[in-house]
This record gives sequence, structure tokens and C-alpha cells, in this order.
Amino acid sequence: MSNKKPLYISICTQKGGAGKSVFTTLVASYLHYVKGYNVAVVDCDYPQWSIYKMRQREAEQIEKNSFYQKKAESFFSKLNKPTYPIVPSQPEDGLGKARDFLAHEEEQYDIVLFDLPGTVNNESVVETFFSMDYLFVPIMTSRINMESTLPFIISVNETITMNQGNMKLKSIHPFWNRITGREKKELFEYYEQAISELGINIMATRIPQSVRYDKEQAIEGNDYLFLSTIFPPDKPLLKGSNLDLFVEEIIKILEL
Repeated sequence: MSNKKPLYISICTQKGGAGKSVFTTLVASYLHYVKGYNVAVVDCDYPQWSIYKMRQREAEQIEKNSFYQKKAESFFSKLNKPTYPIVPSQPEDGLGKARDFLAHEEEQYDIVLFDLPGTVNNESVVETFFSMDYLFVPIMTSRINMESTLPFIISVNETITMNQGNMKLKSIHPFWNRITGREKKELFEYYEQAISELGINIMATRIPQSVRYDKEQAIEGNDYLFLSTIFPPDKPLLKGSNLDLFVEEIIKILEL
């Protein structure tokens, strides 16, 4: 039975297609397989359950594919611990599912990542947001993204400020995502200045636009992979992705 309370974090957004499930998977895998933390994921993004379903797909492929079987045997014999658990849940049941799961585990967990729905449409989902320890929000420089994401960030930050010390949620951290290099430096400076005046700091790490962020296990199974619930990103694809820097910055924020 575990006495230690893990940190609850969520990479969340009010904008569909911003990559929250992708980042939840990548951060969970990097923390668990590369940095050595014990991680669990609660997939509340019903009915997609994209992280839970990805794990099922990957496990099936490993059973049928000798390339991935050898890769798994080699990797897990060195890692000396299993894959991180993924618990599927209805959005309103996420906190209860996490509590039940942790209560019955012998393993002590450092971090539980929640993949929450993209829309806050009921009270229990709002309660889940404010029951996290930290929130991380992908943002882009496009006006349409800012118009949908900024009010969410400001609203959450105001609630934290007004309830200082009386709520679990400590802080919200936006980070630049899908940066192409065509964005003007002045645009970043303008947004960062405006957001910092509200008492919110944008994370230093910027995530570049890259097809590698969608690179799952290949069906034929003989290629590098980046996005996986069973393996960490392969080193050739990690280079230039900034994922390693992003996770190091998260570790610093979490004070792990």
C-alpha cells in the first residue's frame, strides 16, 4: 500500500487538435523510461481514450512483430520495471479512479498524468482541473488559438490567485507549441510581455512543428519511433525535438 502522494499534473487545453494527448504520452514516457520516475496515466478523454487505445495497439503489434519483440526484450531487461499503467475513465470519474488505483497499488508513484477532455462542460471536469497540482497548456501564436486558449489560462490563474493556499492547484504553465521558425520574434515578445503582466510566465522551451510528434510504431516495425506508451523516443528523433528540454523544465517546476 502506498503512503506517498504523487503529484497530479495535466497537459490540457480548450482548443481541439492542440496535441494534449500526444504531449501527455511523450511526457509520461520520458519521465518513466528515461528519467526513472514512476508514472501512471489516467485517460479521461472519453470516448476517444486515445492513450489507452494506443497502448492496446502497441501491445498487439509487439505480439505479432519480431522487431518490436526484440526491442521490448532488450529495453525492459535493462529498465528493470514494467510499462506505466494507463487507467481509462469517464471524465467525471477521473479523480475517483486515480484514488482507487493508487490505493490498491504496491508501487509508489511520483506522478499521475491526467488526459482531460478538451471542453469544460460539466462541474466535475472543472473540479478535476482544480484538483491537479500543476497544469501545462500548449499555445500557438495564431490569433484563433490565442483567442480560445488565453481566456482559459487567465481564468484558471485568477482562480489560483484568489484562492491562494486554499486549493490544490499551484500554478498554470503555458508553453509554445508547433513553432515553424516563420513567426516573428516581435510576436513572441508581444505575447510574452502581455501574459507576464497578468502574472503568468510562459515556459522557456519552445516545441518546433515536426512530423516526428505523430511518429508511432510502424506496422512493418523496423523504423525509429518517437510517440509511444511502451518505449521512450529513439535518440535520432529526440535530437532537435526539444522534448528533453521540455521535460527537464517540467521537472524543475514540479521540484522533483
